[in-house]
Amino acid sequence: MSANAEEKSPMLAWPSDWGKERIPTKITFLLVFLGVMVLVSIPYTLDFARQGDSLRAFYGVMIGLMALSFIVALLPHLRVRRTTLPRNMSVNGDTGLRLPFISSWKPTLIIWLVVGAIFIVVRGALFFTHLSNSEDTGRTAVDVGGLVVVVVVLLLILVMASFLIAGRNKQGPSATLDMQGITLSLGSSVRVIGWEDIDTVFAAIVNNSRAVRIIPNPRTRIQVEIGRNIIDYLQRRYYEQYMDLHPQVLGIDPPLLLHLVRFYWQHPESRDELSSDAVIERMRRGELLG
Repeated sequence: MSANAEEKSPMLAWPSDWGKERIPTKITFLLVFLGVMVLVSIPYTLDFARQGDSLRAFYGVMIGLMALSFIVALLPHLRVRRTTLPRNMSVNGDTGLRLPFISSWKPTLIIWLVVGAIFIVVRGALFFTHLSNSEDTGRTAVDVGGLVVVVVVLLLILVMASFLIAGRNKQGPSATLDMQGITLSLGSSVRVIGWEDIDTVFAAIVNNSRAVRIIPNPRTRIQVEIGRNIIDYLQRRYYEQYMDLHPQVLGIDPPLLLHLVRFYWQHPESRDELSSDAVIERMRRGELLG
């Protein structure tokens, strides 16, 4: 069974650990800064276009597009509350309640990376042009250093792109709650924690984003399977210690996700609901506070 996109989500109490029920202050400041970058890029581009400097004019265009792509990537964080149930969540007797990432998540990040790669390449071209035409030793050192940074950033973009494209689950990234526990599938990694292995579930701020953080008992670790992606390899220790569920990318009202996880953690007698429509009915009614 899947939830209908028009079904209303219960408005459960907002936890104080997430701060005030509004867009995070840092996100607001970042959006203002990016908006200023877009505005500044317009006269910058027009000025160099009039001078006939096509490379710098194109660089100005990319500054604006880069800032816009950042803004688009931040859009999910602008919806503080969700008034409807997740559009694509589903229940299967074998796999439990599946909450897929919102459909725009992956394409948005890929576009952001593509725009970022073009921006960095153009910046590298400017460094190379300066290097070819400059006889100033100090300026030459700056340009060489800039080219090194460009290469490093391009490699990082390639690694991030491979992280997004890779995936063990053909249905895409998702969080799944079943009778045994919680599974988070993202990139080339799959993280699993059993209900009995959970020590605490609480509202947290992770990388300036509201998240439901799950911590295992001191005697256990989150089970982690990773592929060959270096991002997953470097974060394996973190994956074993924390499981962070971000309601923004799951398309679910934050308090609803928090109380959903807490309820089935604290009520083992009700976990059989996770293999049937009963879990969606409970979510509709908001009966997750007991």
